[in-house]
Amino acid sequence: HNADTVEGSFNALNKICEDGMMLIKQTWDYPDEQTQHFVSWSAENFLPKVMQYASPQAPLHARQNAIECLNHFALNWAFNEPKFPQLQPYAAQYLEVLGVLANDQDPNVLKDVCKGFVCVIENQWNCVTAQTASVVLQYMLKACRHPEYMVRVEALEVWTPCTNSPMLVQCVWSMLKELIPVLLENMVYSQADYMAMEHAMWEDDNAAVPDAAQDIKPRTHKEQGDEEDEDGGAHNGGGAWGAEWTARKAAASSLDNLSHMYREGILEVVLPLISRKLEHESWEVQESGVLALGAIAFGCMDGLTQYMPKVMEHLLKLCQAPKPLLRSISCWTVARFSNWICNDRMNRMSEQVLRAVLQQLLLRVLDKNKRVQEAACSAFATLEETARHLLVPYLEDIVSTLSKAFQYYQAKNLLILYDAVGTLADSVGPELDTPRYKQQLLEPLFQKFNNTPDNDRSIIALFECLSSLAANLGPSFGPLCKPLVERCSRLIMNGAQAAQMWMQNPNEFEKPDREVMAASIDLLSGIAAGLRENVSEVLQQQNFLSVVPEVLKDTALQVKQSAFAL
Repeated sequence: HNADTVEGSFNALNKICEDGMMLIKQTWDYPDEQTQHFVSWSAENFLPKVMQYASPQAPLHARQNAIECLNHFALNWAFNEPKFPQLQPYAAQYLEVLGVLANDQDPNVLKDVCKGFVCVIENQWNCVTAQTASVVLQYMLKACRHPEYMVRVEALEVWTPCTNSPMLVQCVWSMLKELIPVLLENMVYSQADYMAMEHAMWEDDNAAVPDAAQDIKPRTHKEQGDEEDEDGGAHNGGGAWGAEWTARKAAASSLDNLSHMYREGILEVVLPLISRKLEHESWEVQESGVLALGAIAFGCMDGLTQYMPKVMEHLLKLCQAPKPLLRSISCWTVARFSNWICNDRMNRMSEQVLRAVLQQLLLRVLDKNKRVQEAACSAFATLEETARHLLVPYLEDIVSTLSKAFQYYQAKNLLILYDAVGTLADSVGPELDTPRYKQQLLEPLFQKFNNTPDNDRSIIALFECLSSLAANLGPSFGPLCKPLVERCSRLIMNGAQAAQMWMQNPNEFEKPDREVMAASIDLLSGIAAGLRENVSEVLQQQNFLSVVPEVLKDTALQVKQSAFAL
């Protein structure tokens, strides 16, 4: 056959494997005839042939297609899953193929080889001995320095799963001296990072530029009782890991996980490297040093305590650096040390340090760059959760800064500001209940409440913020409740009706937005919690409990949970 026909046929088989494995995943618990037919055909006819093409002698398109086809099986657990005994013999052959193609010159083939090795390591395949693992990890270490970005970004994924197996933990421990410098090299901003970034991140003065609609990430409603994740959860606002996954983030995340695994054991390797980076003349190299410090903050805290006063002083200086990206990462890293900042047993200067940190973060909350505002406001929200009542002496500055931010922030950062204000209320509780603080915070919030249309997703974050204020300000919030209760009741009833229409005729009606409903119910819960027995006055004017039976007819668990909480 001519080359084009062969290539076209192989491309088609590649798609068939992708669809076949998709089907198997969809019917995982109830394999049917169709999936069994695909498994038998693959085991008897297809895989033996593909294995032949995954060799250095085959033309490039054949090698690329062959490794991609094999990865459809491997990455979807077909080779290491006991329920497919026909496919299991291919696990060892697949591992051999990866070894053979590991020396390929084509970056696309190498990228898929790295994906395969990550899969084998992550799922701890039986055919992987300590010796094999050591060879694979040495290879992956080399791949993490490959000139092609797409190879590096896949290879960097291997280090985190290594922390789940004692054998691999031992193996990586012996490689730390070579591995950690490679991770730090990958933390410097690359071309790929800049391409994935909005301009807002490096323009100096853009606070007055409105956000484009596509830059605003959709906001999801936080369930009552949700825990935040390690990276700052609700406050990460893109955090250091950000939205787009890049080699830099994979390397930082790996270092974070290694620091949890080996604790102080990595400090003798990593600290001198970070220290050199922080003194480097290039701001981008300095920035990668600050990111690395933030990455090890949780895992290595005990070993870092002795250096912390100097480290914090340096970080607070960098929060004022000329480059916005250096200011923003410094804010993030400062907040990663919240436990040390607020703990007077670990930090004898706790009170002075907290004052200095707050002063610097509050300045940055009103920075002239939107990315820095975002990082500072997120960092402040993270710090609030640890500092709690320790913030009371500084409420004057905190409230006036957050109040100013309402006039100053564009749409995207408003979401983080709502979070910071709600967290403040949860942290200091009734201390906010003074006429001045209420005026400074509630005036701008009610202005937003009146001007945000029902179909604007930012209403979710706004309602969460108001719910925290209502719950913590207590009875003094009572006079303000009427418009909130009216709007929440209307949104809930409209949502419940839309949900019923959609459940009866899913093809005719659009699926309703349950998150707005849940946030509305939770705001009513916040009002009820704050008013306590005085809630009866509100109920006499408007019985918002009448919405509950309607809501409980909904099938969405999120909505039911909120209704039961109310």
